[in-house]
Amino acid sequence: MSVLLIKLKTTSTTPKNKPQNSRTVGHSVHGRRGSSVRSRSTLMHHPVAPYDGEKVSGVSDALKSFREIGFQGRSLGQCFNILMRMLTDKDRPVVLLALAGAMVPGGLRKVVSDMIRYRVVDVLVSTGANLYHDVYEALGNRHFLAESDVSDVELRKHRINRMYDVYADDLRFYDTDDYIKGLADKLQPRSYSTREFLGLLGKTLEDKSSIIGTAAEVGAPVYCPAISDSSIGLALAKHAYFRLKEGEKPIVIDVLKDNLEFVDIKVHAGKTAVIMIGGGVPKNYVQQVTPMAEVLSFEVEGHSYGVSVTTDHPEWGGLSGCTFEESQSWGKYLPGAFFATVNCDATIALPLLFQGVLEEKKLWYPRSAFDFGFLG
Repeated sequence: MSVLLIKLKTTSTTPKNKPQNSRTVGHSVHGRRGSSVRSRSTLMHHPVAPYDGEKVSGVSDALKSFREIGFQGRSLGQCFNILMRMLTDKDRPVVLLALAGAMVPGGLRKVVSDMIRYRVVDVLVSTGANLYHDVYEALGNRHFLAESDVSDVELRKHRINRMYDVYADDLRFYDTDDYIKGLADKLQPRSYSTREFLGLLGKTLEDKSSIIGTAAEVGAPVYCPAISDSSIGLALAKHAYFRLKEGEKPIVIDVLKDNLEFVDIKVHAGKTAVIMIGGGVPKNYVQQVTPMAEVLSFEVEGHSYGVSVTTDHPEWGGLSGCTFEESQSWGKYLPGAFFATVNCDATIALPLLFQGVLEEKKLWYPRSAFDFGFLG
């Protein structure tokens, strides 16, 4: 721990670049973007452009058109605009993806792994559930579309687990647990950050569609700050239980190492961008890096870009629903940051946004690799 602290303290604290000519992009229902009085003609200068499918040649064209319509279509179009801004930014911001929800069971596993492979995403912060289900599929298991009108009590008798309208084989989970435990059993009994452990786990997987397998291949850090609250945590608990029972030391997952490493990433990156799918711990974790750096006496800037796909709302005061504007009060985003939120199911919005980005690949690909060698 002290070694990491020394390393952090010797890192340059001067941000590389500040965004030029920035303005906030998005919409606040609370009207916090300013209360200056404007003329009637100034307010009504941008007419709605009805969506015209005959003039659209692909998903990216559709997303551009969405910016001229209303409601969540407009929000989705704004999210696409921000994604393109962050990917074409000459300052090469490091993009952090916060992934919550059952995205792997829902069918978005390859979308996420492709985002990492194309370096649309540089760092992943995920719930343990997504990463566990990724390993489950990497071992040759599948998720299945649920049948209608089946009792969950009946499903339990068959040892079938349900996630809304998707099934998983509970019996095959035991094999996945043992696979993860087997890796832990082979490791030197010391402390590991979640990045270290998940990187080692990813290197054992041969499935080219695997999220952590792809991340290990391209050198993208993967963090799981709430790893104990997942089936990966259950598998590691099994490892620790039997090691201690046999009078041997287990490995230890040190999430405080995660914090130090994540601040290290922010300090080295200078300019950062965030994509958030859902809320929960991943969302809070990628956003709290600036306050965390301040606690460690670093002067860093907030994130320069933010895209959020969520169904959560701010009215209940929870962090899962907090807005970008609220986060600015904590210094998590620059005053002139570009950000947009679409209130939509991620299984709809994320594939469309990534497809649109791929169709505009000539504008940003290839994206240079960011050197994370300082993490060791």
